[in-house]
Amino acid sequence: MRVTEAAVLFEADSWMVLDKPSGLLTTPRTKGEASLVGVAQRMRPKSAHWHPLSRLDASVTGVVLFALSDRAIATAAAAKAAGEYQRWYAGLVGTRADASEGEWSWRIEEDPKDRTRRRCGEGPTSAEARTRWVVLGEGAGATVLGFVPVTGRTHQIRVHAAQAGSPLLGDVAYGGARRLTSVSGAVLAVPRVMLHARAVRVPGQSGVVTAPWPTDFAAIQQKMVPVLEPWPP
Repeated sequence: MRVTEAAVLFEADSWMVLDKPSGLLTTPRTKGEASLVGVAQRMRPKSAHWHPLSRLDASVTGVVLFALSDRAIATAAAAKAAGEYQRWYAGLVGTRADASEGEWSWRIEEDPKDRTRRRCGEGPTSAEARTRWVVLGEGAGATVLGFVPVTGRTHQIRVHAAQAGSPLLGDVAYGGARRLTSVSGAVLAVPRVMLHARAVRVPGQSGVVTAPWPTDFAAIQQKMVPVLEPWPP
């Protein structure tokens, strides 16, 4: 089914937060292709800009903040430069973590065998990449991790999780499993990359905008990891 809509989570004069569903691109690759940017344009046709501050992969769900004016874009850039642009993600992985929290700081570069992918490395295209993580819940066959990206590299969380030996479930490009076996013995299909942009802090605004857990993520989580810590904390 072609996905063409998204729910509004927050609106202000110069800002809008949309809840991106799986299967919808953040930005179009070709003219007229369905995208979250297109949704923003339809909802706020008189805005000067429809600038997404993050670009979630097609299968990834959750919050995307749009700056809708020159002033909002400048405010967002200043927040990013000051390290004050905050986002919280959550992901399902199939292996237990070796600690309760930590930070991954491997540099990330283009994969020379496939320019659409990334890998950890120190080559000429590499850039600093930092991801903080914390265990939100553990089950017999899966773990839910919370992520706070300090930097914003392409595929950063996915690549770092794979490098740490805990690829995201469903992320076959980086070694994630397509299926899980629950404690009861039931085999669970993993339909996509199990990564969700849970929340974002809008620059200059009070509070945090949070996206509900998507149905497919919640269905696997509840069977494999029944108890979750609050996220954002």
